[in-house]
Amino acid sequence: MAVVPFNTLFADGPVGNPYQPTKQDLRDTFNDLNGRISTVSDSVHYSTEFGFVDDGVAGVDAGSNNDAAWAAAKAALTNGEILVMVRQNTGVFYFATTSDFTGIPIDATSNPTFNGPNVYNDRTSAEVAAGGPPITIVGAGRLTSLSTSLNVTYRRHAEPVAKVDFLTDGDVAYDEPTVVDMSAAAVTMLKYAWPNGNATSATSTGITKTTNDIQINRATADNSVLMFAGVVPEVTCQYSWAVGPNVNDVPFAVLAFDGGYHAVYAALNSRAIHKKLTAANTFTEVNIPDFGARITPETSYTFAQGSITIDLITPTKYQVGLNGVVFAEGDLPSPALYVGPGLFFGPSQTGTSHFFNMVKVKNPSRLAPRPIRALFVGDSKMDPVFQGWPDDIARIMQGSMGVQWEYTRNIAVAGETLAQQLTRILALDMTGYTDVFIGLGTNDAQGLTSQTTFATNLGLMLNQALSLGARATLLLTPAFYTRADGYAVTGFVNQGQASVNGAAVPAYREIIRRVVATYRDAGSKVALVDAGKICGPTLAQYLTWASSWSGSRVDTNVFDNIHEGRTARTKIAQACARAAYGIITPRKTKAYPVTAIPAGWFQNGWVNMTASVFWIDERGYKHLDGIINTAGSTIADGTQVLLLPTFMRPSRTIQLPTITQIAAVAGSNAQGWVEILASGAVNVYGVNTTSKFVRLSDAHWE
Repeated sequence: MAVVPFNTLFADGPVGNPYQPTKQDLRDTFNDLNGRISTVSDSVHYSTEFGFVDDGVAGVDAGSNNDAAWAAAKAALTNGEILVMVRQNTGVFYFATTSDFTGIPIDATSNPTFNGPNVYNDRTSAEVAAGGPPITIVGAGRLTSLSTSLNVTYRRHAEPVAKVDFLTDGDVAYDEPTVVDMSAAAVTMLKYAWPNGNATSATSTGITKTTNDIQINRATADNSVLMFAGVVPEVTCQYSWAVGPNVNDVPFAVLAFDGGYHAVYAALNSRAIHKKLTAANTFTEVNIPDFGARITPETSYTFAQGSITIDLITPTKYQVGLNGVVFAEGDLPSPALYVGPGLFFGPSQTGTSHFFNMVKVKNPSRLAPRPIRALFVGDSKMDPVFQGWPDDIARIMQGSMGVQWEYTRNIAVAGETLAQQLTRILALDMTGYTDVFIGLGTNDAQGLTSQTTFATNLGLMLNQALSLGARATLLLTPAFYTRADGYAVTGFVNQGQASVNGAAVPAYREIIRRVVATYRDAGSKVALVDAGKICGPTLAQYLTWASSWSGSRVDTNVFDNIHEGRTARTKIAQACARAAYGIITPRKTKAYPVTAIPAGWFQNGWVNMTASVFWIDERGYKHLDGIINTAGSTIADGTQVLLLPTFMRPSRTIQLPTITQIAAVAGSNAQGWVEILASGAVNVYGVNTTSKFVRLSDAHWE
């Protein structure tokens, strides 16, 4: 049969014949496709081209030596071509001396095994530290690397190339923005003496308030003070605005509390400062790092020219956002009284400064966290020779909840103990790191490290990790079984690692848990992930379960007796991501704990008699309880006994019944009531002239 060229077969028909139109488009498509087919065929090569032979036996130095075949492939495939490992026999490729299998993408669809005395991991620790490339796997299968001299096995899989998220009801955004009328009583113009004042006073000179703009005439307004537009905040809400700066203006984000304030501020084109003033003449100031690695921030990401948000996460916990991203965060010593934009300018200034467009958002979406710069510390469960750390967690967190995963460093080394990794992290400068992920304990259990020493060293490691403001997420290692246990259950000779003392693991797990709890109790940003909860039991019988029962859905968790398989590592990465988010974006709550009523709240000689306390519950309801009394004569109806701060005030007048007599007295009224005004005044009625006390009776209101 004669071969007719494609372009001849599909030549154009007679001009003007509607049944034989021009076929140039078809010819162009074919030629383009032919070129792509040629390109694909040039970028893929098969192991048989270089003489690879897969007649080896796993775990035994036997079979054809493939050293020369690998050298030939590496010499030929220098432009990213893929080497497809072809299975013709056992699928085991023996290498007598080769140890470095980097530099060529390997298609592991056939699930090959590389076997030999030096086949261990893809890089030495020095190569990892130098940023050397790892083994690259493509295809749907896995590459097993087995060292016959160390009897150690590793498995590698291709990394996923895409991630698709399907939203659930938990992913719905319920943001409810509402305009704050800046001309109304909801916004109070206040000032602090600069730089040491801790008490507010009103300011009005030179200030004009409109619905969406507060104008400050710098020629006539108070100068050399911290002036701010205070809003009584609703907890769990966000407040946003922009400051219209003039030259020499210094804009602020202010959170005022009883006796002081926290603030973020920066002059135009200057670094931002986080100030915490807790008493008169008592304050700290620290520089806030800019986003990214640049020394000079982009203009729109300078505090003086950005969009500012205060997110009041709890009555005391807050985050300050710059263009929707967390810029600074902190904890007030007592609930916030006011939040809002602030300003500082010196004397002899002219022109008009502005606070623009304040908006309150209920049920807000979280601010995006700062770009993550992560450090990984650990043993072989964290060593980058195993896929999953840190690749999976970076892949999971990148883009989720606004995360930019900016930088990774992994100092984990297979086989190392906590003490060895402590030496490594103590040698590091922790500047710039936002998160530290720690996974240790397995090798300490095997070596039976002193439990006291282990606990002490873990504390030292956490101190270093947290020293410059980073968060820490710790992994509780799962239980493992010894090689003898594996042999007893499976019958496999030399199955897995030559591990010992698996029974000692629980003791070290609980030390880690207790140390983490101690740091959490102290307010440190530390999270804990229990791999056992994520992966379930790790049992030797699961290694052969599927072959003995076709209905099995058992996840083996490990591919030997100690190292997690690919799926398990992904599960752990997801769990660590969830835990890291838990400390990056704290849980919102309106609650504030039971606290003694401060002496400064009492009025007209009334004092605490027995356990007078206040608190706020999860719903945001305010509570007063206990007994208050007076030794004086100010007991007439309508007497003010307390003045509540802004965070405890109701939106309307509340009247609640109360007891005003210790014991029933014939002919005497024991029933009174408490009146709580929106101004914060607490007035009493029906006070017994003898007892002179009021039982607050868990008075509560919205």
